[in-house]
Amino acid sequence: MEKEKDKTSFFPFPWIREGQREFMEDVKHAVEGGNILIAHAPTGIGKTVAVLVPALQYAIENGKSIFFLTSKRSQHKIAIDTLRLIKEHAKLNFVAVDVISKQSMCPRAVSIYREFYSLFSEFCKSEQRNRRCLYFLRQDEETPQRIRESIMHVEELYKWCTSRGVCPYKAALEVSETADVLVCDYNYLFSGDIAEAVLEKIEKGLENLIVIVDEAHNLPDRIRNNLSSELRMSTVTETARGIRHANPEMYGNLMELERIFTKLAMEASKSKKEEMNVDRNFLVEEMEKVLRRRIEAISYDDFVNSLRNIAKDLVTAEDAENTKYLSAEDKRILQSLKNKRPSQYRDMTENRGKPKYRDDMMQRNVLSIADFLDGWRTREKCLRIFSLSQNPSLCFKLLDPSVISEPIFARAHSTIMMSGTLCPTEMYADVLGASPDRVKGKEIVLREYKSPFPEENRLIIVTKELTTKYKERGEEMYQKIAEKIGEVAKYVRGGMAVFFPSYALLKSISAKLPPEVRRRAMEERREMKKEEKNRLYEMLRDDDERILLAVQGGSLSEGMDYESNTLKAIIVVGLPLSPPTLEVKTIEDYYAGKYGAEKGRLYGYYYPAITKVLQAAGRGIRSEHDRCIIVLMDYRFAKYPYKKCLPPDYNVRLTDRAEEFAKNFFKKEKKQSAS
Repeated sequence: MEKEKDKTSFFPFPWIREGQREFMEDVKHAVEGGNILIAHAPTGIGKTVAVLVPALQYAIENGKSIFFLTSKRSQHKIAIDTLRLIKEHAKLNFVAVDVISKQSMCPRAVSIYREFYSLFSEFCKSEQRNRRCLYFLRQDEETPQRIRESIMHVEELYKWCTSRGVCPYKAALEVSETADVLVCDYNYLFSGDIAEAVLEKIEKGLENLIVIVDEAHNLPDRIRNNLSSELRMSTVTETARGIRHANPEMYGNLMELERIFTKLAMEASKSKKEEMNVDRNFLVEEMEKVLRRRIEAISYDDFVNSLRNIAKDLVTAEDAENTKYLSAEDKRILQSLKNKRPSQYRDMTENRGKPKYRDDMMQRNVLSIADFLDGWRTREKCLRIFSLSQNPSLCFKLLDPSVISEPIFARAHSTIMMSGTLCPTEMYADVLGASPDRVKGKEIVLREYKSPFPEENRLIIVTKELTTKYKERGEEMYQKIAEKIGEVAKYVRGGMAVFFPSYALLKSISAKLPPEVRRRAMEERREMKKEEKNRLYEMLRDDDERILLAVQGGSLSEGMDYESNTLKAIIVVGLPLSPPTLEVKTIEDYYAGKYGAEKGRLYGYYYPAITKVLQAAGRGIRSEHDRCIIVLMDYRFAKYPYKKCLPPDYNVRLTDRAEEFAKNFFKKEKKQSAS
């Protein structure tokens, strides 16, 4: 591999990898020109350091700040570790702060607050307003000084602040006012309320920000999901029954909401439709009609607010000293205050009455209804669908994420979007509103870099005849796929993962695997918690005979970083194409209307599935010394349009003898190791 001697004083390594210098030069051009760079940068280029070095150099010299946005805690760590290396190497005194969501950094937030930001926000404001939060009230000069001097992972920052009785989020934001780099979640810029509050706090406009979006293939769905929600009829019914005796008026309101569901269900049945579009105004107007007829007439807004007030009463903590509510440090500080300043202690605790209700599930249901009804009113262009199934439901989802992202890209000083699966870059430019016809006055640069790894270290093959195509599914096909997995597994030397399009297909095919494969297999289950999935990874890492069976699009195929060449073989079974639902068709039609029929089909249907495939296939090679065989177990990968969707460096080979390729691949590896 060709390597070049570093000429950049900020670069913390002795050599720049092949392809890495090109990426760095493109980043430098983007930040200096105030432009937008959309970069498909495969694993191994070293994109984190390559983007931070030129961006940081420009930011320090020109008084700009960097927002490094990423959706995963593991990526936060990589960014912070890289910034530490740069600071140590270049002997610089820049300030970098790692921050996550406000509720996740709160030492007092119970689980319900972490789940529902709206409830946590009200709780936080109330505690500050009534001077009941000791962490918020405490002033400590040493804490912000420590954060400025030391680049800390958010866990370290949290631990340091709480040990001194200081609010971690408040301290982090205070330092962020003068920070050169803020490592944070997408929501800090792409969620309206949060972005507005953060930018106001740090007193910087978008024009002073260099925006770096890591793992940017996740951004369109994240923006959509921020303006998406679903409400099931059963949730409304259960909630109404649960508060019937405690709040008869609200019971009646919720039963009216249930009747609206019934009305929609009757209409769908009459039209013989499983799904149908619902107009935004229908639900709002129907609810306003019934709310005006109540004994005490209330507005739609009042209805939503009343639900939120009920949810507050449902908080399970009884008072300020409840063990579920306070950390050990919080209780220690409170006890000290009780002993030394009893009058202030009384002021902080006297307003805490016992909760009216104590049902956690009821609390979640009430909040779900309130959040849904509040979100339904958005004026943004959303698809709104009623689904008639065993559990009828209403949902809304943002159609076009560019309505949120485009204004940010237009105003920010410069933007770099990067990912190992940001392919094709043209699609992401269109979908996120970063195309020349949308963002005026900025150069839009689209780049797809080649993998820097030796081509012989990654073998990609496509199997003939096998498929998960709906019309060809069945027990016979499942048996053939299971047998082929077993044949490949015989020759794999090291860890192996098989990723399926769904849990249903995983279950159907895994049941037919040969006994020797079943003995080695570990299965991901839908109900698994994060800790259980981490345990699967640890078992795979510690025992190279193990075979992981998981789903495409899940945390084990996207969020997990398999270090030290844990995976020597990856099999991707089939394509995770979405069922032809009304939602999929609506999104496809929307993009067809904007960009034409071909792009509509590609953007709305094919590319989202291929992105999940590429993420799963990319778990194997994480460094220049790693070796991995990738088996795409579906003949469609070798045909149009699926082959067109694969990156340019995916040199696939079509075969019905995948096991022979595996045998030769590992035989060659054994010879290389021996020599």
